[in-house]
Amino acid sequence: MERPAGSSAGHTSPRTTQPNDRRPATAGVARTPNVRLRTSREERGWSQERLASEIRRFSVIHEGREAGVTGNMICKWEKGDKKPSLRYQRLLRALFERSSAELGFVDDDPSTGLAGLRAAPAERASREIGSPAGTLLIQTENGADPAGDIPVERRGFLRLFAAAGGVAVVPLSTAGADNAPWERLSAALRRRTTVTPELTDELSRCTAGLYSLEERVPARALFPRVTGHLGTLTQLLESSGRSPARRDLASTAGETAALAGWLAFDMNDVPSALAYYRVAIEAAREADDSALWACVLGYESYHSAGIGRHDQACALLAEAQRRAANGSTVMTKAWLAGREAEEQAARGEGRAALAALDRAQESFDRADDGDRVWTQFFDRGRLDGIKVTTYTRLRRPAAAHAAATEALRATSPHSGTKKRSLLLGDIAEVHIQRREIEAATQYAAESLAIVAATDFSLGLTRIRRVREHLRPWQNTQAVRDLDEQLRALV
Repeated sequence: MERPAGSSAGHTSPRTTQPNDRRPATAGVARTPNVRLRTSREERGWSQERLASEIRRFSVIHEGREAGVTGNMICKWEKGDKKPSLRYQRLLRALFERSSAELGFVDDDPSTGLAGLRAAPAERASREIGSPAGTLLIQTENGADPAGDIPVERRGFLRLFAAAGGVAVVPLSTAGADNAPWERLSAALRRRTTVTPELTDELSRCTAGLYSLEERVPARALFPRVTGHLGTLTQLLESSGRSPARRDLASTAGETAALAGWLAFDMNDVPSALAYYRVAIEAAREADDSALWACVLGYESYHSAGIGRHDQACALLAEAQRRAANGSTVMTKAWLAGREAEEQAARGEGRAALAALDRAQESFDRADDGDRVWTQFFDRGRLDGIKVTTYTRLRRPAAAHAAATEALRATSPHSGTKKRSLLLGDIAEVHIQRREIEAATQYAAESLAIVAATDFSLGLTRIRRVREHLRPWQNTQAVRDLDEQLRALV
C-alpha cells in the first residue's frame, strides 16, 4: 500500500463522473460517458436490458414498428462509445419525459452531469407510474366521486409524512389546475385507487433505483426525487384502503422514507431526518417489516455517533440487530454488526468490537445477492473499510494496514462513490498512525475530491477528523496543501 513517488505510480486519484471527464475509448478516440442517461435509467430501477425492452415495447405501441435496441447498445450509449440515433433519442425523450439536454444528448451545463436531475420538477415523480409502454397506470375505481369529502380518519402515513415536511393537506375548495403540488395531492386523496401487484413491483424498483443513485448523486439533487416518489406512495396508501398489496406498498414507502431521512441527515437537517425515520418506523410497524425497522435504527446510529454518543449508537445497533434476527436479511446483519464494531471501537471496547467484526464477516460470507435496497452499497470493499475504521480506532496499525490493502484491491480507483471517500479517509488515518504524512495527505486529498463532487457531509466530517490528527505536522508542505483544498471546498 506504499505509494511510489510520482502521481502516475501505483495508485491514482479516483475520477469523478462528470460530462467533461473524457477518457480514451480506443487509441486516438475520446469518449464522454453519458451520466444523465444512466441516471434516468437507474432512477426507474431498470437494468440496461430492461431499458432496451421498454424501448422496444414503446416503439411498437407508439410507432407501430420494431426497434432493434439491445442492452449492449444501452451500455455503449452510457459509456459514450456511441450516441443514440435520432430515432432512439426521440424514443428515449418520450419514454423518460425529458429533454435532449436532460438525457445528455446535448450539453447545457458543462460543469455537472446532474443538471437534468436538478432541473426536473419533483412533481414528475407524482405522475402516472410507469410509461405508456408499461401500462402501469393508477386506476380510478368506477363510481368514485372525485369531489367527495376528505376522510375524517386519515391513516398515519400522510399525517406523519406531512410532519416530516413532505406535504401539507388543504381543503379541495382551494385546489385548482394551477395550484401547488400539495393541493393537487389533497384532491387526489378523494379518489379511491386500485393497487395491483404489478404497480407495487414497479414502485419498489423505483425505490431501488433511488438508493443506487444515492452513492454518487449529491443529497440536495436527489432529495426532491425521493420526496416526490414518497408523495406518490403516500397518495396510494391513503386512498387504497385494505388491499392485498398494501403491506408491500407500506414497506416500499418505509424504505423510501428511510432514504429521505438519510439524505436529510447528509444535508445536516437533523430534525427532518429524525422525522422521516419516525415515519419509516411507522411504515415498518404496519407492514410487520422488522428488517426495515432495523435499517432505520442503523441509519439513526450515525447521528448518535456524530454527536459523540457512541454508547447510544451501540444501543441503537443492538436493538437493530435484535429486530434483524428474524428473517433472511443476512447482508443487513453483516452491515449492522460492522457498524457496531466501529462504535464499540470508538468506545475503546476492543473485545466487543472484534467480536462484532467476526459476526459481520461470518454473515457477509453467508449472504447472497438480493438482500434489501439499503444494503446495495455493502460489498467486500465496504466491509474491509469498516475493518480499517475499527482497527484504527483500536490503535492496531498493522491490522488496519492489512485491511486497507485488501479494501483498495476490492474497490475501483475510479468509482468516485461516497463509500470510497470514507475508505480513503480511513486509510489516511492508518498512514498517520504509521507517521507516513505525505501518503496520509494524498489519500485525504483523494477523499476530498469525491466529497466535493458528491457534497457528502459525512465524508467531509471524516476528512476534518484526519486534519485534526495531522496537527503535529501542520507546518509541513503536504498538510498546507491539504488545508488549501479544504478552504476551497468550504
